[in-house]
Formats: sequence, C-alpha cells, structure tokens
Amino acid sequence: MKRILVIDTAASSGGALTVLQDFYKTVCEYPSDTEWIFLLSDCYVEEKEKIKVIVRPDLKSHVKRLAFDYVLGRSLIKQINPDLVFSLQNTIVRGTKIPQVVYVHQPVPFQSAYRFSFFKQEERKMAVIQYLLGWIIKSSIKSANLVIVQTKWMQQAVMEQCGISQDKVVQIYPTVGVPANREICEYRKTTKFFYPTSDVFYKNVRTVLAACKKLDELNVDYHLSLTISGDDTEHISCLGKISKNEVFRQYKDACLVFPSYIETFGYPLVEAKAVGAIILASDCAFSHELLDDYPNAYFFNPFDYEEMADLMKNIVIGKIRRKETEKKSNNSQVDSWNEVISVLKSCDDIVI
Repeated sequence: MKRILVIDTAASSGGALTVLQDFYKTVCEYPSDTEWIFLLSDCYVEEKEKIKVIVRPDLKSHVKRLAFDYVLGRSLIKQINPDLVFSLQNTIVRGTKIPQVVYVHQPVPFQSAYRFSFFKQEERKMAVIQYLLGWIIKSSIKSANLVIVQTKWMQQAVMEQCGISQDKVVQIYPTVGVPANREICEYRKTTKFFYPTSDVFYKNVRTVLAACKKLDELNVDYHLSLTISGDDTEHISCLGKISKNEVFRQYKDACLVFPSYIETFGYPLVEAKAVGAIILASDCAFSHELLDDYPNAYFFNPFDYEEMADLMKNIVIGKIRRKETEKKSNNSQVDSWNEVISVLKSCDDIVI
C-alpha cells in the first residue's frame, strides 16, 4: 500500500486552512488503496480508516517550522517512511531522499505588480513574504520533484523565476463552489457595487474608497458593499464576514469591483462570472487569465482610483450595460483535488 505524508503545519485559518480541509474532504471520498498521514499543527481534521493525523503544536511557531523544514523534519520523515511527501505549505523538507511534491499557492513572491518595502510599517509583513519567504519558496521549488500550481500565470512565473522546466510544473485550476441553484443577473444597469474582500494590504480597499470619494464629489448615486468591518456611510456598507449564499445574492444585483492586484486565483472573479455580473477587475495577469473571454469584464489600473471611478460612473449612468451571457451548468465541474490526488498517485511515473 502506498503511503503519502501530507505536511501542512502552516494551516491555521483563512485560505490556508480552507485548502487543507478541502483536500482532506476529497481524500476521505476518494476510492483509494493509499494510506494518508497528515502532519499538522493542530487537530484540524479527523483520523479515519487509512487516514492518520500527527499533531505538532510546536510547529505553529514560524521559527520552529523553519527549523523543521531545514533540520528536524528529515528524522520524522525517516520514521514515517512514506513513499511520497506532499507539502501544502509552499515549501519542502530538506535532507530527505523521499520524493516530494509541493503545492504552491502563495503568489506574493512571484508577482510583479508591487514591490513591498521593509521601511513602511503597513507593508513590512508583505515584504517578508515577498523577499525572505519568497527566497525559501523558490529554493524549495527548485529542489522539489514536482510542483503543482493553480493558474497558468503562476506556472509561467515559477518556470521563469526558478529556472525549472514545464514538465516539473503541473497547473490545475481550483474548484469554485458555485451553487447549482444560483440566481442569474437580470439587471441591465445597476447602482450597486460589491467587493468581497479582507483588509489585507494588497486587496487594495484604499483604491475603492478613493474612487468612492471621487464619485461623491461628482454627486453620483451609488452604493458599495464591502465584507470588512467598519462604520457605514451614506454610500458604503461594511458587512463584515457573510455566508456564501449572501455573497451570491450580492452578485445577482451588483457589479463586482475587484481592485486586488495580487492573487493566485481570484475566486470572486469566477463566481461573479458564473452569474453574469458586470466585473471591474484590476488589469493584472490573473484577471485576464480568468476573464478575457467574458463580455462583461472591464479592466483598470489598480493604482488609479480615477480610472476606477470613471468605470463605476459609466455603469451607474448606463453607459456600460450588462450583456446577456449563457448560463453554464456547474454539474460537470471536476473536483480539482481529485486531479491533484491522481497526480500524486501517478508520481512513480513522474518524479525524478
């Protein structure tokens, strides 16, 4: 029986935890003769038949995690003696001869839209990810037997920046959870705008707010909903965290604004596209990859609030109107984690 060790001690919340739990769910449902061992920093998943969980709370520390990757991890891997190591946290464990596959979903070190500064307090954390963690990730990629990424732009960036060949980088789009009973947009024009986001620096909420201030100066009648905490104003509602159903209810009536300039895969872009909404997206590689075939997509410089405000105004006054799109069934969508597992199980033929 093949044994695969899954390492994800970095997952504790947010997108990283979602990635772990979605992968685990597919492993549970996958008809397999494989034994899975999950190495985590807390009890985020349950043990089942052919699924073992090893919890190491000490690895929540960034310093200890780094020590594990570079020094301590090899001995644990030797004890477990898996046939394959699969890392869901962008980096590999050094000093082991066991084949390793790494799932890279951290885009900050690979993007070229913005260079973060260590000298600006609000950018310091991102600068650490871009330069210090980025160096570790790229070094891991060079040493890994196989790399899995979500998008074509990431595949190209990984190949170019890490100097590896295309046969070492597998691109698999993530599955987007679109409700089968979703309501499709019916508006031709709208005064409503929606941005499902967080307060992470590169989500670029400040550009949206600057655009709204410009609309206020022009006396444009509009309303923007944001999924962050804050005080409401006459034209802006801060909804905080909302359910997936509420997200899709917002898409039905509003135009999606998406000024984020760093994404591996912009889920809201695909979600809003699935209901036929108008989308204002940052003029970035990931946006074009997902939206270039979509007639209701409009792109703007994510650092130019006036350009964004102009597009928003044109939607409100009806100069930009929503075009009808064909409703596509979501029933045939393949679970991307099934594809990932298939790649892992066939690694006897792939890894070097």
